[in-house]
Amino acid sequence: MVGGLYLLALLLVFATVGRQSVPRRERTDLRSWTLRDVYYNVRRGVAVLGEHGPQYPGLDGAEPPVAQWAR
Repeated sequence: MVGGLYLLALLLVFATVGRQSVPRRERTDLRSWTLRDVYYNVRRGVAVLGEHGPQYPGLDGAEPPVAQWAR
């Protein structure tokens, strides 16, 4: 039960962030939301929050593991 509520709250946060990332004149009214609108807003919210997360170096430029260093 608690896990379901947590998941619902998380989806609500992502949907809110996704909705706020769209200009006001292009937003869909909350009363006319369908499951498709919720899905796209959650997806957009995840993308927006993902852009502001920690930046990790790419694997292409990564150093070799310690075991492969020249001695």
